[in-house]
Amino acid sequence: MAWREHLGGNKYKLVARDPSKASRPKRSTVVEVPADIAKSVKKTENWLTLELAKWEEKVESGHIKKKAEKISFADFIPVWKKGYANEEMGDYTRKNVMSIVNSRLLKEFGTMRLDQIQTLHLVTYFAELTKKDGTPLATNTKLNIYKALKSVFDAAHDWGVIADNPILGVKRPSQSKKERKSIRSRKKAYDWNEVETLLKALRALPTRWRIYFTGCMIGGFRRGELLAVEWTDIDYEQGAIWIEKQITFKESGEKVEGEVKTDESEGWIPMPRWYMDQLKEYERIWKKEKLRCKKWLGGDKQYIFHGGRGIMYYPTTPTVTWRKFLAKQGLPHIKLHALRHTAGMLLRESGADLKTIQERLRHTKLDTTANVYTHKSDVISRAAADQLERLDPQQIRAEDKTSDFAP
Repeated sequence: MAWREHLGGNKYKLVARDPSKASRPKRSTVVEVPADIAKSVKKTENWLTLELAKWEEKVESGHIKKKAEKISFADFIPVWKKGYANEEMGDYTRKNVMSIVNSRLLKEFGTMRLDQIQTLHLVTYFAELTKKDGTPLATNTKLNIYKALKSVFDAAHDWGVIADNPILGVKRPSQSKKERKSIRSRKKAYDWNEVETLLKALRALPTRWRIYFTGCMIGGFRRGELLAVEWTDIDYEQGAIWIEKQITFKESGEKVEGEVKTDESEGWIPMPRWYMDQLKEYERIWKKEKLRCKKWLGGDKQYIFHGGRGIMYYPTTPTVTWRKFLAKQGLPHIKLHALRHTAGMLLRESGADLKTIQERLRHTKLDTTANVYTHKSDVISRAAADQLERLDPQQIRAEDKTSDFAP
């Protein structure tokens, strides 16, 4: 049932009962009859009848905005964390997001009522974001902050805590032309000649790190995946490594063994025979070292790569070791994760199709393989240009020395 109440002049209150409410079931809204319609009693009656019917339908169908709850941004964060972050985010992702929330968002919006934070507040906040020294933040950092804020406000809106979502009017941070140019100029992967040089340089490292970095480059493993591999995950006869877990971080920052990134990430990864032979030889060394260890702390775990006494490495340890190794050897710097890019590039230059590369790198979507690992990077463009250089008559030689690692 619905009814209307005259408030004076051309204003009326429309009231309807909400069947979903056991207590205080009335829902009301105030409307004002347009001046041109208010001149006629009949037109006014028809207009109000129609508006009342529309309001009743909205109430009964549940399509009305709830009143915003008077809760501060800071008080809502624990609710959001329990109801969304803990359920939808992995430990490592949640750790990074909560770091942003605690170090930046609570300082800026903590005392403000959630329903009173407007789009203009957020736009101004992003425009003024800077580092401690006053220089502008990198776009990627701004994007992470934006994603954290969006997660909070999206949840608040979905749960009826706020009637309008202010983040919807905020433009997603994007890179400037200068930033895009700088990113494109960064080295994203090694080419065949550089891979040959790298494999030789890796001999200067302890055996475990030589095998670890070589595995990342040839197998396309993610950093934490190879750290979590145990000897029971090795199949010498099949010539493959089984991936089903990774070493990552808890929200508290502690290292922990967890699940792989996606279901597609789990599976057998075939490896070259020469790599499996190196791994088998290292297993003999590993077992001898374990026998000599007076206090094994790894329990039943048999991590191939560990920090001594069987203890798992921190996920950041390979990154630091890799950076120091490149600097000491004077090699071109790429990120450790870019060895995964290198695996994709080597496959592409060898003539592998996208589906083969997708399966090798264990991507959920083929688009990821095409967009991230087989784009027109400096490596591919350079390789194509080098092929054309050979057409120069002055450069043609009787004998062409080809790399042992070339396709």
